[in-house]
Amino acid sequence: MFVLQLLTAATLAIAGLNADAAISSAPNEQVDEGSIVQKTRIRLAEMTHSNDTVMKNYDNLSEVLNNAYSKEKSLTQAQVQQICEAVDFAAEKHRFQTRKNKDKTPYISHPIGVAYNVMAIGEVRDVDVIIGALLHDTVEDTQTTFEEIESKFGKRVSSLVRELTDDRSLAVETRKRMQVINASQKSIGAAQIKLADKLFNLNDLMHNTPEDWTQARIDGYYEWAQAIVDRLPKANDKLHDAVEDIINTYWENQATKK
Repeated sequence: MFVLQLLTAATLAIAGLNADAAISSAPNEQVDEGSIVQKTRIRLAEMTHSNDTVMKNYDNLSEVLNNAYSKEKSLTQAQVQQICEAVDFAAEKHRFQTRKNKDKTPYISHPIGVAYNVMAIGEVRDVDVIIGALLHDTVEDTQTTFEEIESKFGKRVSSLVRELTDDRSLAVETRKRMQVINASQKSIGAAQIKLADKLFNLNDLMHNTPEDWTQARIDGYYEWAQAIVDRLPKANDKLHDAVEDIINTYWENQATKK
């Protein structure tokens, strides 16, 4: 899951908090929905020290939320609040984790980015799926339980997260093989999140490659992702096409290097 645990929490205490900057640089929000989104942004900035990637990903997500609420009327204020609560929950759970990418970005950038892909590229407005995208790594990579998720966000969200959680008692290669085998059994909601997740990871791997990854390992990840995508049920053409596009772009780029 591209997680790198930080050695201590002391790192977070070294940098000063920059909530004022977070407020001044936030996009224009609207009415009550806007205040909910803005408060979440301030808390996120405090937890990540206003990390540029995290805040950019959140601002992208908040723009889609604002549009869904104020223009499309496809989300209610209560639903926007639920989504923001899920951002808070995920940010706290992943607080001491970073991505394996070269920049060691705070991990919360990933689930926020996956939720953005679900909404902006997949045009999904199913709140449970959006929240599931935000929480999809919490059980696998933190001390979160399915029961905790169900109590806070409902049975369906917990079920979606369960579908997307690997068995950590298995070896890594076995877990990867099981993802391929089980891909065809995913629900539509879980398949949408899986596509959005793979899209984020493939893009991150292409543009912010971990320093210790060999070319063979990168190639293997793209091949593995393709195997999963090929077996997922038909769930979202836009997300599927976006994943296919980035995989094809990767192999085309590799071909030009030879």
